[in-house]
Amino acid sequence: MKDTVAFIYVNKTNGMVRVESLDTAKHVDQSPEWKHVSTVNPHVVLESILRATIKDRNQIIKHLLT
Repeated sequence: MKDTVAFIYVNKTNGMVRVESLDTAKHVDQSPEWKHVSTVNPHVVLESILRATIKDRNQIIKHLLT
C-alpha cells in the first residue's frame, strides 16, 4: 500500500473541518479562511481511532484539530 498523507484544515470562521490530499492542499493553503492544523498518515490515524476507547478516541480527534 502506498503511503498517503492527509492535510487537515479548520475554517477560521465557522469551524468546519476539511481533509485534503497533497494536490488539493496546495490550493487551500492559499486561502486565508482555512487554517492548517495537522498533517497525518490517514491509515495510521484511522486505525488508532478504531482501536481506541471512547475516551481515547475523543482525545485523538481533539489533538488532530488543534
